[in-house]
Amino acid sequence: MNDEVFSISNTLGDLLHGERGDIFVQLVSREEAVTRSGRLYIRVEFRDDRRRATVMLWEDSPWLETCRLDWKIGEHFKIRAIYTESAHGRQLRLQKIRPVTDDDVAQGFDPVRCQPRSVEEPADLFETALAICRHEIKSEAIRELVTAIYTQNREPLLIAPAGMVHHHRYQGGLLEHSISVAQTVLELILQYRHQYPILRDPLTCDLAIAGALTHDLGKLREIDLASGGVSPTPDGQILGHVLLGRDLVRDACQTLGIALEHIRRLELIFLTHQDYYADGDYRRPISIEALLVQQADRIDSELHRFAAALESPIGGSIIPADNPLRRAILRSEAAHD
Repeated sequence: MNDEVFSISNTLGDLLHGERGDIFVQLVSREEAVTRSGRLYIRVEFRDDRRRATVMLWEDSPWLETCRLDWKIGEHFKIRAIYTESAHGRQLRLQKIRPVTDDDVAQGFDPVRCQPRSVEEPADLFETALAICRHEIKSEAIRELVTAIYTQNREPLLIAPAGMVHHHRYQGGLLEHSISVAQTVLELILQYRHQYPILRDPLTCDLAIAGALTHDLGKLREIDLASGGVSPTPDGQILGHVLLGRDLVRDACQTLGIALEHIRRLELIFLTHQDYYADGDYRRPISIEALLVQQADRIDSELHRFAAALESPIGGSIIPADNPLRRAILRSEAAHD
């Protein structure tokens, strides 16, 4: 006899702990590994527009070989599973699974409902980015550059996440992140311009704002947007978004006849905006505008990851290291409540 409550919902985000339901999901990651005792398993992650949950496929699972050989990242499935929340995170215990078919549309399947998106309307975010460019960048040439890049890439920008793993990994996430970084750069300039004359230099400020709005646009070429933003393109795997973004902006600069000195300073923002403390041996900023963008980028991405960690369903004041930051997190009383 099955004691689990069967949900009438067809979305992962609606399932409560212990409920069993038929839901439509998208496969977003697959990791094969072996335990210390030598037991093989595949850790699979599924999502819809509001939640992610993992499935553990052990070596005796009837789906392990099918998962290894046939399941593709970005593919949509209809599954019957029991949803649980525990110290191991959000998990699904599979009972049935198959790829979606055309007939599932009549049963409520919509691929858009398997892709999370910003709480803000992406079209509004796009207009906000252009408004920052219009009102805060004084140089006509640099303003025209950012406007042209955004206008030419409007459609992918509306759906692009800012990343596949770490932060803002949803439709509109790239716009949301870029705007936040630009706004933080503006606040830093306002805060420190009275102490440091370089921050009163119009060109320095223009380049910093332009770099903030464009620093991650290589994600448009790094991430396979057709798959729902969960896997990289071949160029993304080989080159990464830093070089792809640098090339995108450099090509636009040359088309518009931007001064070589300005191009080089924009390139430096792209090449040094990564957090070298956390992400490896990247070059450190050697210009003030590159430093501003790097620090603004770091605080926005880290705050987002921290907030995601606080959403862990695991109770208690200490969240274990199995979270987006991969370290134990102290949950404040307000967050816990």
